[in-house]
Amino acid sequence: MRKTALLTIAALVLGTGAWAQGITDNPAENASLDTGFLRIGEFQNTVRNNVGASSFLFPSGDKLVTGLHSSVPADDFLGGLKPVNSYYSQINYNLLSYGWKGVSGYHSVDIGARINYGLSVPEEVFRILKTGTAQSPYDLASLKAFGNLYGEIAYSYAMPLGDNLSLGARVKLLAGLNSVDMVVRKLELTTTEEQYNLDIDADIDLTNRNKKLDADGEGYLDYTSFSGKGKLGSPTGAGLALDLGVVWKPFNGFTLSASALDLGGILWYYGNAGKSSGTYTFEGLKDLTVDEMDQDAILSKIRAAGEELLSVVKPKAVEGLWKVKAIPFSAKMKASYALPFLDMLSVYCSGLYTGYSFCVPYWEARGGLSFDYPGIARLELSAGSGTCGFVYGINGSMDFLRFKLYACFENGVGGVVPYEDIPLKANNKLFTIGVTYKL
Repeated sequence: MRKTALLTIAALVLGTGAWAQGITDNPAENASLDTGFLRIGEFQNTVRNNVGASSFLFPSGDKLVTGLHSSVPADDFLGGLKPVNSYYSQINYNLLSYGWKGVSGYHSVDIGARINYGLSVPEEVFRILKTGTAQSPYDLASLKAFGNLYGEIAYSYAMPLGDNLSLGARVKLLAGLNSVDMVVRKLELTTTEEQYNLDIDADIDLTNRNKKLDADGEGYLDYTSFSGKGKLGSPTGAGLALDLGVVWKPFNGFTLSASALDLGGILWYYGNAGKSSGTYTFEGLKDLTVDEMDQDAILSKIRAAGEELLSVVKPKAVEGLWKVKAIPFSAKMKASYALPFLDMLSVYCSGLYTGYSFCVPYWEARGGLSFDYPGIARLELSAGSGTCGFVYGINGSMDFLRFKLYACFENGVGGVVPYEDIPLKANNKLFTIGVTYKL
């Protein structure tokens, strides 16, 4: 009966409560906690893309075709793209968190894992494929792709400085597990009516100590040939990151908080490394069409594009390399005011900036309302604007016995391509769910 009740309440709760946010985000917010906690299995998924599939797919008669099809006007296709078209996804999984109140401050320990991957493609790539213009060469160095998996072990400490100010810091030890990275230093494209000439200087690096990407007879990396065992392999990198936070309450009812998160990076060992340098020639993919928006049709076109490019730009195998890669950095600020006639109701404004070394930076500004009934429930609504346009969020938490159940959903507007989960429109979609037990 108790399990059924817990699952029912968890399904009804929307949002990330302030108590849970203080654990996972701004470390200074933990200074206000007066009890210990135990948290297992929090899951968070973030997807950010500044352009969606609707910018690439167009109706043509009774078919759906890509913007490269001759029936689609160039202005219609290119007008819906950004200078740099970016897609980013992040999955955070909390294995275990434990917090306790000390003599002079609050301590916590977190163990978790994170997956990041993304792709950035300059608008010039699609302009050249669509129009075949001779205004060249084109600088395509913003073309990037990456993906990584790493674990985190973190310790945080928060302490109050008087009644109105709290400071906090979190130190994270990072264990790199796997990474793939395409680093472009030079990528210039010259076009003619017959072919494309690509002048490139780039690296493609993959990590895995247990699996080796083999080279063919000419010394080029063969993406279809691996030797060794194991999917993840042993750690292939190590790093350090720091979170800093402050909470200030200058007068009754008003709270100002700020944090800088993930200041740091990982030193990776790329055991499977390839280098492309020189001039290459290919014909392009001007006749792409999608007759039906189903799994096989879309995947076959993506596969064809990738196979053509890889058959031309062949990275030469090189010795393994050590490289430092920064993790995504975020800066957050929030100002809230509890209304004097109803202190359970607060109004607030907030800002967020996330900087990437591999994707378009993300920012947003929001305003919102929050209703907090201590020990019972919390509900928060917000709306604003950002890199991807309109943003909104609904989040909150609910207390049940000594459990705090929380979840969050933001910006799920626009739908996805059937079977593929590819966003149709630009969006910043975030989903969080978790359970905390108060000790």
